[in-house]
Amino acid sequence: MCTAVSLSHENRHFYTRTLDLEYRFAETVTVMPRRYPLRFTDSTQTADHPALLGMAYVKNDYPLYYDAMNEHGLCMAGLAFEGFCTYAPAEGTVGHRIAPWELIPYVLTRCRTVDEAKCLLQDAVLVDLPFCDALPNQPMHWMIANPTACAVLETDGDGRLRIYDDPVGVMTNAPSFLAHLAHLGQYRHLTPHPKLDRDTGRLMRGMGALGLPGDWSSPSRFVRAAFQRRYMRCHTAEEAFSLTDSVKVPRGVSLSADGRPIVTVYSAVMEPQRMAYYFRAEGDSAIRCVRPTALQLRGNTCYSMPL
Repeated sequence: MCTAVSLSHENRHFYTRTLDLEYRFAETVTVMPRRYPLRFTDSTQTADHPALLGMAYVKNDYPLYYDAMNEHGLCMAGLAFEGFCTYAPAEGTVGHRIAPWELIPYVLTRCRTVDEAKCLLQDAVLVDLPFCDALPNQPMHWMIANPTACAVLETDGDGRLRIYDDPVGVMTNAPSFLAHLAHLGQYRHLTPHPKLDRDTGRLMRGMGALGLPGDWSSPSRFVRAAFQRRYMRCHTAEEAFSLTDSVKVPRGVSLSADGRPIVTVYSAVMEPQRMAYYFRAEGDSAIRCVRPTALQLRGNTCYSMPL
């Protein structure tokens, strides 16, 4: 369970996301500097690239990013896509091969905009090559955004990436993005304006949004986030957190199949113009911010700050 939203207002761009799980790894806010060496599954490599900043699980000195932004303002996040994601076999698959765990750094170290990412990935195939035996690939899809564009990346039956323009700037989990858009069409009547209550004959505040779903299912969170994104005006990162709060999963209201509580492990707001990563961890109401120094951005060693 995750929710990602890209929103811009008055030349400010914010990319928000929640991570909702019944377990956690040792997540850290991690800087990948410009000279951190990378080698990818397609046999390309680089040691000179834009710096990245985002949330990651660092394993064997490699940041496995959940979400990140680069210095050019391009943001990207991975969200669970259980039941709809298919990767190609690691053996025997030919073409532009990319492993799922490297997709975020693969795109963000090469691209400045969503359009550049679409060109880069037009023939890409995601192969089921795990980072290590202890970390098998998880079913995922991704949302990528810059201030003027947004797209969703999903795989089809043979692992090939399909790229969809995202006009509402929102993504959650299963079902597919196109199914979410079709479902959203049922809520076009919702409005932030007061509405006449037929029983009392009075104009009631909040009645215009009557019927907005409030549960924590993926389709409901998609609709709720899309409605708020359409009408909210976020001038600061703190205001953007009010959107993530509306889709946050409180402990105890949603359980996994084995009875464990699903919680919002963290909420994050990325502001790429300032290369600032704001986050709030579960059980801590304080909003913290990481802004790398010039030295951290141009080095060759990753820098991490734990939650």
